[in-house]
Amino acid sequence: MTASAFSSLDTAALERQTELTAELPVIFEQIWNETHKKVSSNWIRQNGYKRICLQFPDDYLPHSNAISTYLQTALAAEECKIFILADTTYGSCCVDEIAAAHVEADSMIHFGNACRSKASRLPVLYLYPVLSIELATILQQLATLQPECGEREVCVYLDIGYQHLHEQPPASGVLAEGEDTLYNQLRDVLQPKKLLIEPYPPPAEDCIESKQSAESDNAERICIFVGADNQRFANLSLTTKAFQWHILDGATGTLSAKNPLTAQYIRRRYYYIEKCKDAQTLGLIVATLSAVGYLDVVTRLQEMAKSRGIKTQLISVGRINPAKLANFLEIDCFVLIGCPFNNMYNSKEYYKPIVSVFEAEMALNPAWHMKYPEAYVTDFKQLLPKGRSFLPFDAQAVQPQDVSLVSGRMRGGTGCDETLDVNNTTVATQAKMALMTTDTGLTFEDRTWQGLDPALGQTEPAKLQQGLSGIPIKYSHD
Repeated sequence: MTASAFSSLDTAALERQTELTAELPVIFEQIWNETHKKVSSNWIRQNGYKRICLQFPDDYLPHSNAISTYLQTALAAEECKIFILADTTYGSCCVDEIAAAHVEADSMIHFGNACRSKASRLPVLYLYPVLSIELATILQQLATLQPECGEREVCVYLDIGYQHLHEQPPASGVLAEGEDTLYNQLRDVLQPKKLLIEPYPPPAEDCIESKQSAESDNAERICIFVGADNQRFANLSLTTKAFQWHILDGATGTLSAKNPLTAQYIRRRYYYIEKCKDAQTLGLIVATLSAVGYLDVVTRLQEMAKSRGIKTQLISVGRINPAKLANFLEIDCFVLIGCPFNNMYNSKEYYKPIVSVFEAEMALNPAWHMKYPEAYVTDFKQLLPKGRSFLPFDAQAVQPQDVSLVSGRMRGGTGCDETLDVNNTTVATQAKMALMTTDTGLTFEDRTWQGLDPALGQTEPAKLQQGLSGIPIKYSHD
């Protein structure tokens, strides 16, 4: 690891660029059109909100003032106050309820990428961009998948920029055969056994989650993601079982096959899981303060770690980077507790490994021992008692002795360290961590720091002299 990961030049703060996503930039008409204006204004009027926060990602900030001015003018009769949130604590996809509380906001309008984590304090309206797409080109590309999709279930997911293509089914639930709808066009081109079209992230979280749960056992279906190869596709493809994944880029009209769970990816994640088992101290990084259930996950991780004799430290540092986490030298492994779109899948730049809540669950919960997961879990709420991936934790099932697959050494859980008595060749037991202090703050007591040595009283005082005057290229007394 290079030293630049922990320190930077003094001018770095002035030259630092904003954190932009890898997606294509959007224009003003794509994020604020007549539909957006009507939906947002009616939502505020119907609910009687008075203090509204507008949360923008970094690449939307050039348009934030125009949107705020329009709403302030359109809602002048309602005497509403509009605020702009330009810097979120953890990630632009999460609703920053903490920042909104500073201005006593009673509602939030969230623009751009959203994880749709259920907010606990404020009502939220999500507004997605409207990206143009050439349906003729898209249908031509999808026609090449007809031999693969025939007689199979096909699910088409629409990314946030293309959710305007999603059609609301009629009250009867049956689409007319003769209508020229997207559903009928895709069915004619792909000729599947069954066709589903779903927006992602879903607008109705509870309904979609239960629907996906009922369909998650179908591992022979073909999934097509209309969007870019971004974090949303990574989360969706990792958590949804499918025979094959395809990405249909709406901007370029290209079609490509993707395999999210590659062998190299699985090996790297299982290596981090073993490092989590070897850890003596776990750092629980809280990367959300609004998602429902994050305190329950913290309590569950602390309980599982305690049963294995592992200490835990609770950390809240906002957006993480190698420099911040390098300050915690006592921590052997970090667990990131955040929204599904903020999970860390690669921690090569960091001094210690970072695992997700699901990976920590596999490392600490004996119920996951020798059990291969059917799909990856990015939403930690699914690991809680009401989640579909919940496995109960039994402290009595923790193995007292285990062998590390990384170091090859014996590691102990709730059991005891065994030492051999030479006199009677019997095994004597000694309680593990018998002298361990419960105050984790004491670990910082032995740290010292020494700056420049002033050498007081050891040097003679300097004589006063007249300094230079003028400008550097020509002083007045030269």
